[in-house]
Amino acid sequence: MLVFSFVFALFSVLVESRVTFQTSEVLDDVDLQGTKAEATFRCFAGCRVYSPTVNANIVVVDRSGKQLTTLMDLANLETGEYIELPESNASYKLKNKGADNPSFVFYAVEKGAMNYETKVLYVNPNSPKTRVSSKKDSILTVMSTTGAVRFEEFAGDYSGGLPSVYATGFDSVSGANACRPVYNAVSETTLANTAFPVYSPIATVKFSGAGTGKSVIISGDIYTKTKTGQEVSSVYVSPGYVGCNGDSLYTSLPIIASFDSSFTVKDSDGLLVGINGDYSIANKDDALTLTVNDDTQALFGSNTPISETYDATLFKIAVKWAKKNAWDRFALQIDVKSKVPKPSTTRKVPEVDSTTSGAQALTLLVSFLLPLGYLSTR
Repeated sequence: MLVFSFVFALFSVLVESRVTFQTSEVLDDVDLQGTKAEATFRCFAGCRVYSPTVNANIVVVDRSGKQLTTLMDLANLETGEYIELPESNASYKLKNKGADNPSFVFYAVEKGAMNYETKVLYVNPNSPKTRVSSKKDSILTVMSTTGAVRFEEFAGDYSGGLPSVYATGFDSVSGANACRPVYNAVSETTLANTAFPVYSPIATVKFSGAGTGKSVIISGDIYTKTKTGQEVSSVYVSPGYVGCNGDSLYTSLPIIASFDSSFTVKDSDGLLVGINGDYSIANKDDALTLTVNDDTQALFGSNTPISETYDATLFKIAVKWAKKNAWDRFALQIDVKSKVPKPSTTRKVPEVDSTTSGAQALTLLVSFLLPLGYLSTR
């Protein structure tokens, strides 16, 4: 059983400023909050800019105040398209010309960054589920207006290497400055059965090489729980988690007030459970509680990794957490594998590149920005 408690709002005012990486920045709600009508972003070597936010009143300006583009222009770009700003000795700025405290997300990547040619896909509450493949691209970044990116139904032959998912843009998933992934596939069998949301306005899937037809379905679904059970990797990611050293958090997302998940698995042939992740939770009273059979741990501390394995025929596993401190965060992956190999459930890659699901009723009172028109910049 998995219970979520949702609240749509900004994090506490203690969470400040953009999330800065080695060669990029992600700006969101807090960067134009209150009296902050402008926010600079790094683009000294030139940069490509992306945003799924449909808002013509948030604009990009140069040092002189000249308007160069709007977030609506960026949101209207197709996957693989981008706007590139030229090298400048002065900072570019985002400027809000509309109502106070807009909700948005904006990604600026400096020229020459790792994986600079990577495509960016946008998802929103009305987007169909989209199957993306590695036929041409081994890395894909996704930006979401819902504050979540869901991954499900990995398909294809991964015998040559398994994929990872990150809560960052494409420039922070490779090299010495790569952030920690929120998901590392551990086998083809568990991969085929795994489905989870990342509560972040930006996420990146890194396939283990292009050209082999590996694929996954992506959406902006925030409501569907992480999958649990045997031959499954269950992934739990607190809202705003980034996965790099430091205290940065995303804020343009739904705040999940709590996780309360429990499940039982049994196999007379034996089971192996692996638990990996990290957490940064300030106070013991706010700890993430992890229970594996009779072993219950209260996880708290600063930037603390966790890596544990268990061996038994029966497991009762529970994850419980309530968000009380704005800075608390964690990512946890629980892999449940059979000791005796089971028949593979690896899916074949479908012939089509995308699939559309039926509309789902929204049970939360959420206000999203709707398109006011169509502007395009190519």
